[in-house]
Amino acid sequence: MFSGTVRVKVCEATGLRPTDFQKRHNMTFGKPDDQPIDPYVSIDADEHHLDRSSTKPKTFDPVWNETFMHEVHNVGSLGITVFHDAAIPPDDFVANCTIPFEDLMHRDKDATDFWVSCAAGNVTLQSLV
Repeated sequence: MFSGTVRVKVCEATGLRPTDFQKRHNMTFGKPDDQPIDPYVSIDADEHHLDRSSTKPKTFDPVWNETFMHEVHNVGSLGITVFHDAAIPPDDFVANCTIPFEDLMHRDKDATDFWVSCAAGNVTLQSLV
């Protein structure tokens, strides 16, 4: 368990893919099924929502370079979830991953960025715990 200040910089994502809903919608309306998404990242500590990034329009490879800092108490993992900012809620799930705080604390301190693999793409983070 981790208690203290967590600082996460969401750098970028690569290789994100259209959501299943978006593919069905595009087929229905005769659009190409490779229409870009409007992704944003939601950050959680265990099940507690901490923050979200801005939305980057029409891209599968967004660059955010946004830093978030929060005090957390007795949490076990950091959750990163990518959503497509849908015109009509709810937003569409794109990808997610969970990183144990223990892994973050034992990372090489000289390493700055690290890639997190998600089922529908990769996300680059910087973390200081």
